[in-house]
Amino acid sequence: MTLLKDGYTAFAKGDTASIRGLLAENVVHRVPGRGPLCGEYRTAEEVLGFYVRLFELSGGTFRAEPYAVMANEEYGVGLVQTYAERPGQPGRVLDGRAVDLFRIEGGKITEIRTLAEDQYADDAFWS
Repeated sequence: MTLLKDGYTAFAKGDTASIRGLLAENVVHRVPGRGPLCGEYRTAEEVLGFYVRLFELSGGTFRAEPYAVMANEEYGVGLVQTYAERPGQPGRVLDGRAVDLFRIEGGKITEIRTLAEDQYADDAFWS
């Protein structure tokens, strides 16, 4: 569980070096949906690039704040409150919940699946 908590803390700080240290080389982050950020990010560098893009598109306002984290040596779940605004687009706000599912091997994150509570709203926000 410490691995995931450390990951969320690093994400909140924008600490890509710390995040990088938690990810396996062959990590895959799957983001379902039809928005421009949806898809599969298949290396640690692609995953970090995805996170940077979240911050760029939101003018640095994107947050994923966990309110529950559960994990064992192989699997983990983070229940998160997400929030972001689109710069230059007053009133365009993302404020919802999501579930991050993790697979862990050898103390590194090998797979992440992010499932938004309202995928349509999520897709519309990032489009």
